Amino acid sequence: MNRKDIDLLVARIEGLKGFLENNSLEEFQKQILHVENFLRRFGTLDELLSHVARIEKIAYAAKDFLNIDEVAEYLQVSKSYVYKLTSTKELTVYKPNGKNIFILRDDLNDWIKRTSLLSHEEIEKRASQIIYQSKNSKVRKGGKK
Repeated sequence: MNRKDIDLLVARIEGLKGFLENNSLEEFQKQILHVENFLRRFGTLDELLSHVARIEKIAYAAKDFLNIDEVAEYLQVSKSYVYKLTSTKELTVYKPNGKNIFILRDDLNDWIKRTSLLSHEEIEKRASQIIYQSKNSKVRKGGKK
């Protein structure tokens, strides 16, 4: 078990202690049945923790604004590189409390799209469009075909 798992278990034990101090044995038995149902569904505590991690990732994907750590993970770059992007104003930042930096996910996607490398097929397609537009422009202006 890693430190995060241990901290989670300690928090659960402390919660259980508080629950036992404030509830009856019957309530405790109901909670044990809930835990048994979870274990039947997921098999082991590790599988349950894995399921919770997947849910956290889904929640993360639904966020509009990301903090610096999340941006670095999203772009798969270092935090220092993210800070460089923000200091050179390549990314728009939001600082609601004047300190913490947030970046809109759509801004990140736009930044990613600006640095595209076209495939050979896409280059040929765009070249054909430019040639076609150029020929049509000459025809409209009264030039030769």
